[in-house]
Amino acid sequence: MSAAIGGVMIYVPDTVEAAAFYERAFGFERKFISGDKEYCQMQGDVPLGFVQEDFAQKSLPEFVKNRAGARPPGFEICVANKDVDAAFQRAVEAGATPVEQPHDVPWGQRISYVRDLNGVLVEICSPWSVP
Repeated sequence: MSAAIGGVMIYVPDTVEAAAFYERAFGFERKFISGDKEYCQMQGDVPLGFVQEDFAQKSLPEFVKNRAGARPPGFEICVANKDVDAAFQRAVEAGATPVEQPHDVPWGQRISYVRDLNGVLVEICSPWSVP
């Protein structure tokens, strides 16, 4: 049996606000929002979901909450874009906090970093493939 990533979930205070931010900042499209707004999912090959923190805490132990003023969590969301510079500028204009300006790296990609409205680290990078 082969395993695959089924999706990425981010626990947030407000799912609708998070989804709207990802639409403005990165061009994502909303696929689904639950009637109670406890869950919102974006379109994509690997679904990106936002789960309301209060809902997640009903079935999970305490977790570190994502916050703009705190240190970023130990993971990142990668957003691939052919024009990293324009994507970085769009994200910043939409309210993302710039972390690292676009630059080239030795393995041939162009990358940059921002933090979303909840403090999650987002890498904006050119598409890549493993040799």
